[in-house]
Amino acid sequence: MTEEPIDSSKATAEDRAERTGKIDSAKKLLTERVAARKDPARPLKKPDRAWWHRHLEPEERQRVLSELGIKRESHWAFRFSVMLSLSVIVGVMGLSANSAAVVIGAMLLAPLMQPVLAAAACISMALFKKSLQSIFFVLAATAGSIALSYVLAALFVTGELPNEVTSRTAPDIRDLVVALGAGTAGAYATVRQDVSSSLPGVAVAVALVPPLGAVGIALEADENTLARGAMLLYTTNLAAIVLAASIVFVVTGFVPPRRLATTFRRTSVVAAVVAVIVVAITVPLYNASRAAVRDTDRQLEASGLVTNWLGNVQATEPPDIEFNGSTVLIQVRSFEAPPDDTPLVADFKTRFGSDKEVSLLWTTLSRPVVSVETTTTVPSDEELLERQITEIVDAWLQEGDFEGSRRLDRFRIEADTVRVDASGVGDAPSREELTEQLAEATGQSFVVQLTWLERRDVSVGTTPPTPDEQLAVQIDALASDWADDNGVVITTLSYDGTTALIQAAGE
Repeated sequence: MTEEPIDSSKATAEDRAERTGKIDSAKKLLTERVAARKDPARPLKKPDRAWWHRHLEPEERQRVLSELGIKRESHWAFRFSVMLSLSVIVGVMGLSANSAAVVIGAMLLAPLMQPVLAAAACISMALFKKSLQSIFFVLAATAGSIALSYVLAALFVTGELPNEVTSRTAPDIRDLVVALGAGTAGAYATVRQDVSSSLPGVAVAVALVPPLGAVGIALEADENTLARGAMLLYTTNLAAIVLAASIVFVVTGFVPPRRLATTFRRTSVVAAVVAVIVVAITVPLYNASRAAVRDTDRQLEASGLVTNWLGNVQATEPPDIEFNGSTVLIQVRSFEAPPDDTPLVADFKTRFGSDKEVSLLWTTLSRPVVSVETTTTVPSDEELLERQITEIVDAWLQEGDFEGSRRLDRFRIEADTVRVDASGVGDAPSREELTEQLAEATGQSFVVQLTWLERRDVSVGTTPPTPDEQLAVQIDALASDWADDNGVVITTLSYDGTTALIQAAGE
């Protein structure tokens, strides 16, 4: 076996020729720049660029490389690990507490978007070694985040999985569209410093850390299916961001034109591999979206069948309908007895297939019975005396001949004094007669203080007060009396013919 010798002189000559061509181009451009400075009217020839490729100044390109950590500073990995761990802790606590606000805080803390965009930038620049380093760093951060969330879930998460966890375990095609949009926005905001304020919104939209927290929580709860769903959501976000950001970095001029011309083929191959991964992820997401739409339509139709079957029977809550393979379970709770379920079963078999086994679980609730205990209150001597004097005063007001009406507006007993406020048409009845009647009936001597309000007959054409209005006046008098006894002030009093509403203020 003979080895064919390598013509090193030929290879060296080709390299020298390539370097010479680059040097000549640089000299030509330098000469044009010098001539342009001497003769401002002479236009400076710009390098040819594709119409879809923007120009990015070298200073801006260096800034992007620094922000993405491609040119990493010392202790960068330590700072990244600390921030990622803190975001995972906050995220798991928010997921376990079912708090969307805390989960959003974890999204804003997470630094995971930086190495993902760095990998996309390296792919666009054909720096494949550095892109592999960034991807490896992302994979290591992913494994560490899942492990940390698993430990935190074992310590703090108990019972059923919260909605914030389960909502991240069933991704569909909409999540892929969101990830593509967020990846595009993230790369564009990184290149264009004037829109960098949009980066927090990108972090919230794409949400890399919460799905990792959901994976750890689901694994700790032995819910492997849910863990795979959350991992699919994370992978969807990751692949979509890399693909969209790689395209944006090329279009926005992050890749120099000459480098793009020499590395376009290799970059296209790598981008095509990422696109294939995204397409492969798209298939299960699209199927999941179609299945979700079918389930929603089926649930709505089944609810309509149950509602029609119930008719006038009132359920205490919406019926619960579960489709599990060939079995359909319908659960209804009501205070009434169930109607015949034969029509319901026939409707379900006609609509969803004759092979369906329809089961009805009817829970008849009993109405609560409130028992009221009857208590007998023995009135005190003071109360008995007050009732007796009230009856005497009412009878005294109606004695004698008078026109119109008389009424007791206010009545109070203070020691041996009876205070009576009354009103009516004409003169007041005799106070002495009331004093004598009280003494005879009670055997006690009372001093009667009478305040009489004389009323006048209403003129012709004026509507006399209605019984409700007269009753309202009596309620006002009683309320005022009660307020005086209890040391409070009546602020509002109203009477609508059925209910008297009294508002008072005081201690």
